This record gives sequence, structure tokens and C-alpha cells, in this order.
Amino acid sequence: MPRRTLESLERDECFTLLGQERVGRLVYQDDQGPAAVPVIYALAGEDIVFRSEGGSKIQALGSQGVAFEVDRIDEATHSGWSVLVRGSSQEVEIEHLPELVRRFDGDVPLPWKKGVHKIWVVITPKTVTGRRLADFASEDIF
Repeated sequence: MPRRTLESLERDECFTLLGQERVGRLVYQDDQGPAAVPVIYALAGEDIVFRSEGGSKIQALGSQGVAFEVDRIDEATHSGWSVLVRGSSQEVEIEHLPELVRRFDGDVPLPWKKGVHKIWVVITPKTVTGRRLADFASEDIF
């Protein structure tokens, strides 16, 4: 089977791709080690915003950096892309919510899980990298 080459994505294209999706994986460290959990998110400029009821992910945020990953894979065509954001996270104080809501590029994040998701978290990117499976390689080894 022929294989594809990897193409690095520019920062602007990474944010375009992030804006097309709604589910990403929050990666953080807690007292048991690294963890990755899916969250429903939205973009507010270049900030990534999600909501939560609380729990271990909220307790672990703030003191250390976080990562956020989104991808789209098409197994039938063996194509896809991945964007990785590394940065810091901060819980949004209630008095700053109206200002944050005005910054959304589209809809606010609406959690799929039942419950009251009153904790809003903003991830501020420090680095943004992306890769796409591009053209088929001219030579294939193994």
C-alpha cells in the first residue's frame, strides 16, 4: 500500500481546522499521571474554551501547562490531519463571561453530557502545530 508524506501546517490553517470541529482532547497531568479526555469546545479568537461540571480535570488545571489535540482521520482514503495546541489554562470568573461570549467566532460550547456545566475554562495557546497526510510518497520502503 502506498504511503503519504507528512506536511506541516501553518498556524492560521491550524486555527481554520480547529474552527471546523467541536470535539477535542484535553491533555493534562493529575496525581495519577498524564490524562486525555474529550471535551466540547469553541474558539474565542485563538483561545480554546470548554465547559465542565468540575472534577479531576478542573482540579488539575492551572498549576501546569496543558495540551489540546484535535484531528480528523479518514480511514477509507488514508488521509487526515492533526492539530496540537500547548499552553496554559484558566478558569473564567463569572463576571468575565459576557466579555468572553462576545469573543466567540461562532456558537458557544454546548456540552453533550447532562448536567450543569458552569465552569468555563480558557486555554491560551503558547505553541500551535499541525500536520496533514499529504501526497503519496514517490518511493515506498516496507
